[in-house]
Amino acid sequence: MLTGTQRGRPPVVVMTPRSSWWQSTAERGGGIVCWFESLRALIVAPPACDVVFTANSGHELGHLGLDDFIARRPGWDRPPGEGGATWIHYGANLGAMGGELSVVSPEADLRELAQTELALCGRPPDALAPKSLVPSGETRDIHRAGGRYLTLVGTNPFFHLPQDRWPHAVDADAVARIAAAMA
Repeated sequence: MLTGTQRGRPPVVVMTPRSSWWQSTAERGGGIVCWFESLRALIVAPPACDVVFTANSGHELGHLGLDDFIARRPGWDRPPGEGGATWIHYGANLGAMGGELSVVSPEADLRELAQTELALCGRPPDALAPKSLVPSGETRDIHRAGGRYLTLVGTNPFFHLPQDRWPHAVDADAVARIAAAMA
């Protein structure tokens, strides 16, 4: 956890899954790069609120790691005004070769911020998911609890296949641009 300069503010959680069925270089790699780049940026410029970083195992087994993380922080899945956190989720396939990038959030300000920063870094999103979309992954339960979140997720022709390996499955330039935008 990085301690914020204004401790009374609701926390931010920066999360990404870190495990998978195979090597999953493009599936997991881009999210992990974004996670580390966000950590680096906040060490350089300390945040106003507390920021908790979590890279969980078990997403491929029903989100076991994330479920445990949330269970140890009751209420963090609710809106910040009700004791919840703001969640930044680096999902699957960020920077996968030939993949498309989507921004998923019901929050207008988070959608706009992500869209703007991604465009400024030269990798605008290919899609903005409808605000009403119920995510199928890590932020599904946060969405259902009315929580505040932003998810970046991509597509990958090798998703969940053993062929998802370096170098042919990864667009390193896209990963770098997405990570720079999110930092």
